[in-house]
Formats: sequence, structure tokens, C-alpha cells
Amino acid sequence: MQQTLKTTEFFLAAFLYSEGITLSGHSRDGKRSTFSFSGEEVNNLALSFYNETANTNVATFAKSIRQLKSIMYGTTTIQPGNNNDERHTRISS
Repeated sequence: MQQTLKTTEFFLAAFLYSEGITLSGHSRDGKRSTFSFSGEEVNNLALSFYNETANTNVATFAKSIRQLKSIMYGTTTIQPGNNNDERHTRISS
């Protein structure tokens, strides 16, 4: 079942992105970014992040941080259906 999650928590967003969850949207309001994710495991992964039981590859997590910062501070605003560049919608290993 497809699940969606919106978050302003940067490190949760980086974790989800590093796990290959689809980044389906990003918007910025002043200094606050909101990331939208969709996928079958998004809620379970978010729960594991908050329960401190999540495991991920550190190098992939660091790469996700850099990519999300690029999205945040660049001119990219990701919205569903706007033909986003593939590199912004799914991380590759």
C-alpha cells in the first residue's frame, strides 16, 4: 500500500532518502523546508528512525544529506507531476 509522509525534520528526510524512498515533493517557506515522501515502507522507516532502531549505510546517508541540501538551497522546488529530474526523486547507490 502506497504511503505518504511530509516532514520538516531534515535528518528524517535524509534517512528516508538514503533508504530509497521516493522524494515526491519539496517546498520552501522562508527558512523552513518541507519534504514529501511516498512509498510502501515510509511509515515503518519513520517509526524506526524515531525509535532509534534504524540502520542505514553511512556513506549513502551522507550522500543524501548533500543531495537534500542541494535541493533546499538551490532553485529546485519538487512538486508531484512537474517532470522532476530523476536524480531528485530517487537516490541511486
